[in-house]
Amino acid sequence: MITTDNHSRRASLRDILAYAMAAISLAAAITAIFIALFIPPEGEVHSSVLTYFGISCAFCGSLLGISAHFSNELTRFKSEITSLIKNPKS
Repeated sequence: MITTDNHSRRASLRDILAYAMAAISLAAAITAIFIALFIPPEGEVHSSVLTYFGISCAFCGSLLGISAHFSNELTRFKSEITSLIKNPKS
Protein backbone atom coordinates (compact mmCIF):
# COMPACT_ATOMS: atom_id res chain seq x y z
CA MET A 1 0.00 0.00 0.00
CA ILE A 2 1.36 3.39 -0.92
CA THR A 3 -0.17 6.20 1.06
CA THR A 4 -2.12 8.70 -0.99
CA ASP A 5 -1.78 11.76 1.18
CA ASN A 6 0.33 14.63 -0.10
CA HIS A 7 2.85 14.47 2.74
CA SER A 8 4.43 11.11 1.96
CA ARG A 9 4.37 8.39 -0.66
CA ARG A 10 6.10 5.47 0.98
CA ALA A 11 5.16 1.84 1.22
CA SER A 12 4.51 0.21 4.58
CA LEU A 13 6.64 -2.61 5.89
CA ARG A 14 3.83 -5.11 5.25
CA ASP A 15 3.68 -4.16 1.59
CA ILE A 16 7.44 -4.25 1.16
CA LEU A 17 7.47 -7.75 2.66
CA ALA A 18 4.60 -8.86 0.41
CA TYR A 19 6.33 -7.57 -2.73
CA ALA A 20 9.65 -9.10 -1.67
CA MET A 21 8.05 -12.48 -0.95
CA ALA A 22 6.31 -12.42 -4.31
CA ALA A 23 9.51 -11.54 -6.14
CA ILE A 24 11.56 -14.19 -4.32
CA SER A 25 8.92 -16.86 -4.88
CA LEU A 26 8.65 -16.08 -8.58
CA ALA A 27 12.44 -15.99 -8.99
CA ALA A 28 12.74 -19.37 -7.27
CA ALA A 29 10.08 -20.88 -9.53
CA ILE A 30 11.74 -19.57 -12.68
CA THR A 31 15.10 -20.84 -11.43
CA ALA A 32 13.60 -24.29 -10.76
CA ILE A 33 12.27 -24.47 -14.32
CA PHE A 34 15.64 -23.38 -15.72
CA ILE A 35 17.51 -25.97 -13.65
CA ALA A 36 14.99 -28.68 -14.60
CA LEU A 37 15.90 -28.18 -18.26
CA PHE A 38 19.43 -29.48 -17.60
CA ILE A 39 18.58 -32.43 -15.32
CA PRO A 40 18.23 -35.77 -17.15
CA PRO A 41 16.27 -36.23 -19.32
CA GLU A 42 17.60 -32.96 -20.69
CA GLY A 43 15.12 -30.58 -22.24
CA GLU A 44 12.13 -32.08 -20.44
CA VAL A 45 10.61 -30.32 -17.44
CA HIS A 46 8.94 -32.69 -14.99
CA SER A 47 5.29 -32.07 -14.20
CA SER A 48 6.08 -31.49 -10.51
CA VAL A 49 8.27 -28.51 -11.45
CA LEU A 50 5.47 -27.10 -13.59
CA THR A 51 3.05 -27.60 -10.71
CA TYR A 52 5.44 -25.75 -8.41
CA PHE A 53 5.63 -22.90 -10.93
CA GLY A 54 1.83 -22.69 -11.12
CA ILE A 55 1.44 -22.68 -7.35
CA SER A 56 4.13 -19.99 -7.06
CA CYS A 57 2.34 -17.82 -9.61
CA ALA A 58 -0.94 -18.23 -7.71
CA PHE A 59 0.84 -17.32 -4.46
CA CYS A 60 2.35 -14.19 -6.02
CA GLY A 61 -1.00 -13.17 -7.46
CA SER A 62 -2.75 -13.62 -4.15
CA LEU A 63 -0.10 -11.62 -2.28
CA LEU A 64 -0.27 -8.73 -4.70
CA GLY A 65 -4.07 -8.87 -5.00
CA ILE A 66 -4.64 -8.86 -1.25
CA SER A 67 -2.23 -5.96 -0.84
CA ALA A 68 -4.01 -3.94 -3.54
CA HIS A 69 -7.45 -4.73 -2.10
CA PHE A 70 -6.60 -3.58 1.40
CA SER A 71 -4.84 -0.51 0.04
CA ASN A 72 -8.02 0.51 -1.78
CA GLU A 73 -10.18 -0.22 1.27
CA LEU A 74 -7.93 1.84 3.53
CA THR A 75 -7.92 4.74 1.09
CA ARG A 76 -11.72 4.68 0.88
CA PHE A 77 -12.03 4.51 4.67
CA LYS A 78 -9.67 7.47 5.11
CA SER A 79 -11.63 9.57 2.65
CA GLU A 80 -14.93 8.74 4.38
CA ILE A 81 -13.53 9.67 7.79
CA THR A 82 -12.01 12.88 6.43
CA SER A 83 -15.32 13.91 4.87
CA LEU A 84 -17.16 13.16 8.12
CA ILE A 85 -14.68 15.25 10.12
CA LYS A 86 -14.91 18.18 7.71
CA ASN A 87 -18.71 18.04 7.37
CA PRO A 88 -20.21 16.66 10.60
CA LYS A 89 -23.88 15.68 10.47
CA SER A 90 -25.20 17.38 13.59
